[in-house]
Amino acid sequence: MRVRGLIAVTMGVGLLAAVTACGSDDNGGGDNASGGGNNGGGKCTVGVSWNNYQEERWAKFDEPAIKEAVEAGGGKYVSNDAKSSAETQASNVENLISQGADVLIILAQDGTAIKPSVASALQDGVPVIAYDRLIEDPGALYITFDNVEVGRLQAEEIFKAVPKGNYIVIKGNKADANADFLRSGYDKVIKDAVDSGDIKIVGETYTDNWDPSKAQTETEQFLTSANNDVQAVLSENDGMAGGVVAALQAQGLDGKVPVSGQDGDQAALNRVALGTQTVSVWKDARLLGKTAGEAAVALCKDKDVSKVKGTASFKTPGGADVSSILLKPQPITKDNLDVVIDAGWTTKDNVCKGVKAGSVPSC
Repeated sequence: MRVRGLIAVTMGVGLLAAVTACGSDDNGGGDNASGGGNNGGGKCTVGVSWNNYQEERWAKFDEPAIKEAVEAGGGKYVSNDAKSSAETQASNVENLISQGADVLIILAQDGTAIKPSVASALQDGVPVIAYDRLIEDPGALYITFDNVEVGRLQAEEIFKAVPKGNYIVIKGNKADANADFLRSGYDKVIKDAVDSGDIKIVGETYTDNWDPSKAQTETEQFLTSANNDVQAVLSENDGMAGGVVAALQAQGLDGKVPVSGQDGDQAALNRVALGTQTVSVWKDARLLGKTAGEAAVALCKDKDVSKVKGTASFKTPGGADVSSILLKPQPITKDNLDVVIDAGWTTKDNVCKGVKAGSVPSC
């Protein structure tokens, strides 16, 4: 299918085997001082700038998949970690280039703030991959999941459970374009009901750094202002959904108010089985990492991002045309938890922890 000018790449369950943890020589996403190669030297050095390596997903799934794909293509992997600082990330990008990175993969802390660094890298002949988060530079290759579709799938499951009532919307970081992509996906499902008055948004906010503790505080405030008269919460990711559920639990509303999320986080999948979270839209980060790693190796051979396999043009919200690869997400509910278990993304023990036997098909 085609979504907003991008090619949707179907994600086959079980397509990838579970990837092994990264070696200690990578310093866990931190600064790696080993020198890089260059095209003239024959070896492709791929530098990865992580925005915040402390988040579970990057270390557990994304990085091992990127590293495996780079090394399988004969390349070398180096990385560093911005620790949620846009300023640090700008310096980190310069550091990766000084180490000899032939290609950069950047998970942007702030998609706007990083643009000068990206422009500088491209001017120096270093191709850039915007990983998972949009960077609006026509010279960069944008690789992500279809985030509008992720939002639509979240809203679809919540709307199915609650077609009328008071909704809270907990969005991600304002500087991350994904927050608005997800929100636009919500509108594909709930806009008509909002316009008709069947659904009332009683609280909506962006959340700095997608922070679960901030999401909890925001939800608490919205619950208070609505006198707990809330029937559903659209939370844009699983980490924030954890904060939302904690706020609901304090009011005795957990399991009664449907909550959305995305990423297939381990704790979220358990919440889905327990019934305190309705849906987690799964984006197999192993496939995303593999796709980015393979694209980086291809860019070492030919710097033209439009020639990377599977790309299509995408017009960004700011009007830039960027080459992009879009992967297809999958909603996970209590009825299909076996999908992530069978794919080796999680275990039955993790999913079913604390769940009454027989209450959920997979448990």
